[in-house]
Amino acid sequence: MIATSLKLEPSVPFLDFKTSIVEKIWRLDSLNLLSAISDLLTKNSLREPELKPYTMDEINQMIDESLDDIRNGRVYTAEEFKKKMEEDIPWLK
Repeated sequence: MIATSLKLEPSVPFLDFKTSIVEKIWRLDSLNLLSAISDLLTKNSLREPELKPYTMDEINQMIDESLDDIRNGRVYTAEEFKKKMEEDIPWLK
C-alpha cells in the first residue's frame, strides 16, 4: 500500500477532506490497521475534554493584561481584525 498524506489544506473544504479519509479507509485491506483506526476513533469519542475553570487570580490577570493592551494601543477594530484574518487565512473568506 502506498502511504499518502492526510493533511487538511486550507484550500480543501472540510467535507471533502473527511470524504477523502473515508475513501482511504474503504480501500484498506489490513485488519490490524482497521482495528487500530477503530480503537483510535473510539478513544477519541469517549474522551472527555480536559477543561477546568479559571481561578479568580487567572481571571484578574487576564483582565489586567487586557487593560494594559488597551492603554498601550495593542488593539484592533473589528474591521481591522476581519481584514487581517482574511489575509492570513484566505479560506475564511
